[in-house]
Amino acid sequence: MNLEKKVAAILANTMDTLLGATANELPIKSVIHVENNQINLNLCAGFPTVFLRETLLPALTSALKQAFPDYQVNVTLDHFIKAHLTQLPGKGLRGVKNTIAIASGKGGVGKSTVAVNLAIALARAGARVGLLDADIYGPSIPTMLGKTAPVEVSGERYLPVTAHGVQAMSIGYLTEGEPALIWRGPMLAKSLIQMIDITEWDELDYLLIDLPPGTGDIQLSLVQKIPLTGAIIVTTPQTVATLDAQKALKMFAKTNIEVLGIIENMCLHTCSRCGHQEEIFGSGGAQQLCATYQCKLLGQLPLDSRIGSQCEQGIPTTAAGTDELAMTFIKAALQASIELAKKPLNYADKFPPIVVE
Repeated sequence: MNLEKKVAAILANTMDTLLGATANELPIKSVIHVENNQINLNLCAGFPTVFLRETLLPALTSALKQAFPDYQVNVTLDHFIKAHLTQLPGKGLRGVKNTIAIASGKGGVGKSTVAVNLAIALARAGARVGLLDADIYGPSIPTMLGKTAPVEVSGERYLPVTAHGVQAMSIGYLTEGEPALIWRGPMLAKSLIQMIDITEWDELDYLLIDLPPGTGDIQLSLVQKIPLTGAIIVTTPQTVATLDAQKALKMFAKTNIEVLGIIENMCLHTCSRCGHQEEIFGSGGAQQLCATYQCKLLGQLPLDSRIGSQCEQGIPTTAAGTDELAMTFIKAALQASIELAKKPLNYADKFPPIVVE
C-alpha cells in the first residue's frame, strides 16, 4: 500500500466525535499531496466546519502523525457551500444560495424556538445565515433575537437586521407599535411573498424560513411560490403532534420539496433537582415517522426550561455557549446542512441570461 492509500485509509477510519462519522461518510472532498517528507491533506466540506476544526481536524492530525512519525503533517479543513436545486427548476432567491423551510403540522411544538437556534448554530459554524419570520399573525423572532437596530431602507429594499450573527426579517420589525394585523389568507400569503422580495439579503449560504404552523392554504401557497432547497419538520413525540407532522410531510411531497429531516422537540425532561429523567410526551414518535417516510432524524431536543427563558431574554441557547444543551442544537443544525450538501447542485445561476435580438 502506497502512502496516499494509507492516508486515505486513515480518512476512512478516523471518527469525528461531534457528528459520529468519518470524513469519508461526510460530504467532504480531500486532496492528498506528498512531497519529500511532507504530507499535506486539504479537506473541503459542503457544509460549515468551524466546530469540526476542534474535533475532526485534531483527530486526523494525530492519527497521521502517529502513522507517519518521520513526516511533517499539515491538515487543513475549510468549507465552500454551494447552491442546490429547488423545487422550482432554475429559480432561487436573490442573494441566497439555499432556502430551508422550518415547518410543523401544528402549533405549540416549539418550531420558532428551534428555527432561531438552528440559524444561530449555522452562523456560529461558519455559514452566512438569514432568518425570515413568516408568521404574520404572531411574529416571535424579534423577541427571541433580542433588541436590534431598526430596519433600514436602501432604495426600494429593506435591509435585514443583524442579531447573533444572523440576518433577520420579520413583520414584527416593520409594524413595531402598530395594532395587531387582521388579514385573510390570500392577503397574508401575498404580503409574505412581497416581504421576501423586498428584503436585500447579503450573500447568504442559508435562509431559514419559519413558516406559520399548520398545513392549510396559506402554507401551501407559500411552499408553491417560494423556491425552497429543502424543509425541516419539527414535532414532539406525542401521537397528536406526529399525526400533524405527517400532514406537513405529505404537503412537501406533493410540492416536490425534499424534507432534509425531522427534529423531535421536548423529547426528554431531566429534573433540575434530583436528576430524574422522564419522557413526558412519550417516545418513539419521530423515529417512527422517519422510518415510514424514509427521512433522517436530525436531532432530539430536551424539554428544558432554559431554552424558553433564554429566548425570552433575547439570548437563545445556541448563542449562550457550547454546553451540552447548546451542542444538541448545533449537532442538529450540522446534520441538516450535511443532508442539504448531498443534494444536486443548482447550476442555473452560473449561466448569463440569453437575449435574442
